[in-house]
Amino acid sequence: MIRTYRPEFDGLRTVAVYLVVLFHSGLALATGGFVGVDLFFVLSGFLVSSVILAEVERTDSFALGRFYARRARRLLPAAVVVVVAVAGVFTVLWSVPARISLVGDARSALLYYSNWHFADAAGDYFAADSEKSPFLHFWSLSIEEQFYVFFPLLVLLLVVLKRVALLRWIVGALLVCSVAAQVYWAGVDVDRAYYGTDARLYQLLAGVLLALALQRRPQPTPRRVAVAAGWLSLLALLVLGSGLLDVSASWRGLGACAAAVVLLGALAQTEGAALNRVLGTRIPVFLGKISYGTYLWHWPVIVALTTVLDSGPLVIAVLATGVSTGLAALSYEVLEMPVRKAAVLDRLRWSSVVAGLAVSTLVAVVVAPGLLEQDRRPEVAAAAGPASGAPGGRASVPADIDWKKVVDDHGAVQSCTVDDVDACRDHRGAGTRVLLVGDSQAQMMVPMFRRLARDRDWDMSFNVLPGCTWQEELTNSKMGAEGSEDCRRAREGWYDDVLPQLDPDVVILLARPRDDVEEWGDVVSRRDGPREPLDRLTWETTSATLEKVSALVPHVLVVSRLVMPETFDPTDCLASASTLGQCSVPVPDGGTPVDGYVSAVAAEHPNVELLNLNPAFCEGAPWCLPVVDGQVVWRDDHHYTAAYVKARQRPVWRLLSRTGAFEGS
Repeated sequence: MIRTYRPEFDGLRTVAVYLVVLFHSGLALATGGFVGVDLFFVLSGFLVSSVILAEVERTDSFALGRFYARRARRLLPAAVVVVVAVAGVFTVLWSVPARISLVGDARSALLYYSNWHFADAAGDYFAADSEKSPFLHFWSLSIEEQFYVFFPLLVLLLVVLKRVALLRWIVGALLVCSVAAQVYWAGVDVDRAYYGTDARLYQLLAGVLLALALQRRPQPTPRRVAVAAGWLSLLALLVLGSGLLDVSASWRGLGACAAAVVLLGALAQTEGAALNRVLGTRIPVFLGKISYGTYLWHWPVIVALTTVLDSGPLVIAVLATGVSTGLAALSYEVLEMPVRKAAVLDRLRWSSVVAGLAVSTLVAVVVAPGLLEQDRRPEVAAAAGPASGAPGGRASVPADIDWKKVVDDHGAVQSCTVDDVDACRDHRGAGTRVLLVGDSQAQMMVPMFRRLARDRDWDMSFNVLPGCTWQEELTNSKMGAEGSEDCRRAREGWYDDVLPQLDPDVVILLARPRDDVEEWGDVVSRRDGPREPLDRLTWETTSATLEKVSALVPHVLVVSRLVMPETFDPTDCLASASTLGQCSVPVPDGGTPVDGYVSAVAAEHPNVELLNLNPAFCEGAPWCLPVVDGQVVWRDDHHYTAAYVKARQRPVWRLLSRTGAFEGS
């Protein structure tokens, strides 16, 4: 166990933090650089438990208040300043729509549940850009803080019960459970495996077990063996941090944890050896001492740089390293060390903890939202659509747009399984029996179809889930584990078991096309099937589903590709533009491969029809304006706002009625 300051461990922090910086910069030589976080976890568990165990060994007690006070003074001031500064900077760089999601990100960062927040966002189909958040990196700090709360309480309990000897067994059992959780979630949901406290705790606990092992002072490892083990384990970490090994993030993390334990054990037993001296030199030690600040600053700096610069990874890496290190050094000297060395705070243990948490909460709830929700145009213009001569394109962008309402206007989700068919039924009418099946593009239509059903007394049902296309056998990995399972239940066997019970006169199938190989080739697959070419996959699943549905339903309407911005974010554009024409969208030429497949099936099945709804939503073709009659048209690059769709009910009905499927409605 380490009882005195050892500078080589600060040098090791330097290795960890710059592996992460290079990884986040996008350098090909550091595609595994996220193992720097794994090294941080093991090192934190080792050093913190060494301090706690030394106190227990020396005094036969443990001062919980002093420990929490030191942690609060060490971590909270810099974190609060970074969150406030980042919120202020991105108020200048990003538009209001782009900043809306950052409010929750900043709150979770300061209240230290960021890892669970981003794990949830990773499985949210409408949070696909969460990886761009300048607060994303707080996920690892949240896990550490959760550990800092839990582990000292466990030690204190065992001290009070005079059962400290049980600590190694409890830690060992928890480590095994955590490794099991990591392996399990890695096969079910990689995001859950990456962000979950239960699946990452083993790395911190591995450091604790190492400290416990060294505390017993076993027969020292032969020095030559320990020295060689140190160099080899450091080399292993660098190889794992490079792009040389093609292994999953989960196995890379397990390997990095093992290498870190060996490296720390070797360094602890070889004081004065060459590797210790290299890591303990002045520059690595200083960079290690400011590594917390470097980690706090590096990711928002990278996000800001990629916002204002169109540069390659090497330039971003150089600039991010310099800027984040400089800010960290300034923070260390001006803020962090003065707070940590303040003698008056030594006497105010619990008061300083409460004050620190109060300030953090105040910034999370009041200050950060106040900055991020300011309605001001960014200094960096957002990407826009092609300049157009659309009628009305010179009109000004409305000044009173409620951006949060627009971004959150998803529509409604409604689905069922064979065990609960009534969950699909919505409006019980005496007229035409209508069923809408689809994904998030169908979801944005649900409020309009509900009103149509009431107005025309339809018997209306829905099987609509975001990310879940209407083709029965297709699955979409962007949905996450929970979304994929919901989709499986809502599609697998559904047309055989549930569709006959609903007995619709008309089925409307609507989903975003997922037939572009570059975008969807590695994302869309056959459920529980082998990997196969996307064109063959979409043709086979489209034709098979239409064959099945058309045999059971008199009229099958498949909505063709809807006009969407696709290449830019329309709300971000509108928030930066002065005229509507700057964010208008051209009607694309031709259809998609899926449209062609549907037409081929329709040629052999008269009750199947490809339905073009674009004239209802884009009356100014060949250009579509982003605001029509005061309604914002698109909420993102592939979805209308549900409010706009609802406002277009009459022209949609005209197109539906022309199909002949609604005679008598």
